[in-house]
Amino acid sequence: MDDIKYIIADNVKLYRKKENLTQMELAERAELSLESIKRVERGKRTMSLENFLRIADALHTPLSYLLYKSNEDIPEAEQLNDILQRRNDKQRKYLLHMLHEMEKGMDELI
Repeated sequence: MDDIKYIIADNVKLYRKKENLTQMELAERAELSLESIKRVERGKRTMSLENFLRIADALHTPLSYLLYKSNEDIPEAEQLNDILQRRNDKQRKYLLHMLHEMEKGMDELI
């Protein structure tokens, strides 16, 4: 099994780059030192839950996403929940409506 520190390190770097942030910008958003971010991304630092939450919030990423080895490992229910949580009420209702409509015709299509 891969060391969780290195999985987190890779994911912090991945999501930081997706947000087009430098390490310094992430450090500022998370209210952590630049050196802390550098050590986290190298897998050389363990962190408190509070700091872990700060990083996830700064990356606009669910905390649990930083724990999975790859995006394919994230459970589908968790992915769907994340999509819904990022939307306003009207968008959520629309997405759920569309899922229900798609479900009705699923057996005929597949």
